[in-house]
Amino acid sequence: MWPWPRLLKSLEMEIHNDNWGPPMLLSDKDILREIKKGTIVIDPFNREQLQTNGYDVRVGPVYYVLRDDIDVFFPFVKDLIKKVYERRKAKEETIDIEGCRIRGRFIKIPPHGFVLAATLERTKTTENIVPSLRCRSSLSRAGISIARCAGLGDIGFDGVWTMGVVNHLPVTYYLPVGLRVGQIVFMKTESPAEKAYAGKYLGDREPALPKLYADKDLATLLEINNRGEKDEG
Repeated sequence: MWPWPRLLKSLEMEIHNDNWGPPMLLSDKDILREIKKGTIVIDPFNREQLQTNGYDVRVGPVYYVLRDDIDVFFPFVKDLIKKVYERRKAKEETIDIEGCRIRGRFIKIPPHGFVLAATLERTKTTENIVPSLRCRSSLSRAGISIARCAGLGDIGFDGVWTMGVVNHLPVTYYLPVGLRVGQIVFMKTESPAEKAYAGKYLGDREPALPKLYADKDLATLLEINNRGEKDEG
């Protein structure tokens, strides 16, 4: 006779084991539990930013814009990256919009413009916790996106989140520094990662410029000669 009660109990214990089980989205209670365990780190952490199934993140003051005097963008050469981006830091200022005077720190995004900004919060996940950044729906309704299709993080990532902030409107947009712009949700994989993230954006503390030039397979795709070098081709 099969010991069904014992087998069912064993299966139940496996399903509730923190290191095994089907992938799932974490609730606020789950997130707090993982923070206590140390598998999720959010710094700084504010309980008021914890939502039903995610954590709201704010935009910081440092950002990068594309220079106005460029006519081509080729992000596969390190020296060219430095030449096309300009680093800025939002400062206290007063703006006048339709007779309304508003004082604060703003990231100024031109019509249909694009900037690289970063979250004020640093996050880290370990074991089988996968973070993912999504734009707040209220901001999306106001014509802004922050992650497009690049919001999925990696197990082991540690740093602030660089956001490709896009103004989809035909007018200038003033984005207040410190505004809650996105929400990070956390998911569990079926098992812990065999190899944690150790990529080129690990440890970022401000917006990171693209590092496509560091892709390991780039040399098999392109032959790049610096100006002045003899072209033997």
